Amino acid sequence: MKRRRLLALGLGACLVVPATAAAAVLVRTDEERSSRITDVEVTRKESLGRFGGVPYERLAGTVTGTVSAAERVAGLDSVAGADGHHTYTSGFELIRPVGKDRRSEVVVEAENRGIPLMLHGYNSFRTQPPVGAPQDVSYPAGMGDGFLFDEGRSYARVQWQTGISPGVPESAQGVGQVIVRDFGRLLRTGRLDEEDSPLGAYEHRLLVGLSQASWFVTSFVAEGLNDAGGRVFQGAYAQDGAGNQLAINGVAAADGEPQIPYTRPDGVPLAPQQVLRRPATDPVFVDVAAYTDYYRLRGSVSRQADPAHGYHRYDWPAAHNPVLSAASADTAFEQFGCNDKRPIPLNPVHSQPYGRALLVALERRLGINGPREQMPPEQVFKAGARPADPALLNGLPGREVTVPQTDADGFPIGGVRFPAADLPLGSPIPPAVPPVSTASITAVCGNYGGWQPYTAEELKRRYSSLDDYLGVYDARVTGLVANGLLLERDRRPLLDRAAEEWSKAPTTS
Repeated sequence: MKRRRLLALGLGACLVVPATAAAAVLVRTDEERSSRITDVEVTRKESLGRFGGVPYERLAGTVTGTVSAAERVAGLDSVAGADGHHTYTSGFELIRPVGKDRRSEVVVEAENRGIPLMLHGYNSFRTQPPVGAPQDVSYPAGMGDGFLFDEGRSYARVQWQTGISPGVPESAQGVGQVIVRDFGRLLRTGRLDEEDSPLGAYEHRLLVGLSQASWFVTSFVAEGLNDAGGRVFQGAYAQDGAGNQLAINGVAAADGEPQIPYTRPDGVPLAPQQVLRRPATDPVFVDVAAYTDYYRLRGSVSRQADPAHGYHRYDWPAAHNPVLSAASADTAFEQFGCNDKRPIPLNPVHSQPYGRALLVALERRLGINGPREQMPPEQVFKAGARPADPALLNGLPGREVTVPQTDADGFPIGGVRFPAADLPLGSPIPPAVPPVSTASITAVCGNYGGWQPYTAEELKRRYSSLDDYLGVYDARVTGLVANGLLLERDRRPLLDRAAEEWSKAPTTS
């Protein structure tokens, strides 16, 4: 596919937004408008079967583009060519209904270490998420339970991280932000220079990310990348974000330290008003904090300031990394060396269904496939103090970092009330597994929570029988569905999981 002539499209400026300093106001120029995707090469096209009665297909390949010298990308001058521009190639994939008249919404995932963790979570895959470039991986038949596609959504991702995208230099990692911006813009316009893009056009576009990728989403919005001649993504979802940002562009420009695709060890989370500062182009922003995020990611800091219009925070009584299998527990202790490699039971409270519900709530807030509705009211934990054991808290110099108040079972008070927290089968103790640190991209033990399972005798004393327990559990699910915090389709899987966890209770005999 030949390189196409430039189509003059207005781009918004990329603001460098350090957490502790105001950003400079940038001026748009004709040169900056030349940042764009110039070529799309589709190397794979395959059928994925039918979802909701509609045939789906998957396209994958590479996008090629250029980053203008006028972009505020820290370190760009170190990699730019003679014209001051940087040219890149990056892998992508797009899963969509067959027939352009069926395509109105696309969910774009910011990868986590090159892995589509949000796709894996939304669709409840039973296999491990694929590792590799988007154009090289394959998915099992059925795409998990098909959640993302049953109601006509499309899904896309493009590589953004240095060492994963071949086009993102280590010394100018903000290039990845520009790639995601221009990929989103391409999906918005459906035009590649003066021709139709093979990827098509989408009226509604959401940007989502989990953990490290959620910090990409936060940085992307806070640094002004959501402006490309108008709003690129109307909605953004940062799961386990809690205001944290990556040190890949604005942060690195402010502190002069080497860029890393992770948060600084002493990075200060952004308050809502620091994330949303551009009403004309800001997305509706959903921010989720898990219980362990208060211990490792300083989840209290981002909510010590006033809220911002369009910013919605939800706290979950689950771990950042809920342990759903023996294999994931082995990863914690054997691969990451958590708790000095001494295995302990890990928090199994499941959060994936609640993420699906918040995606749907965000869609309803944006009027996708129906009239606009309000987001569910924010649900945050009741503020507490510092934990008694300082080893459990990843503090900040000169900042007050606190953790939630807890009930008699050790669960945080407030937040979204999972039935698994209100009707516990164990206690989340310790709340986070040491070492609780953000010292490096592999220092992730604090994402896990400990677990003290109740005995079968204790469960019988509390709840009488499994049938009685499931009856009360089911009533709690009904309340959450009514409030837009769970989907009806997840009722049965949650009840089945509750029964499974009940069956694991140890006995004293």
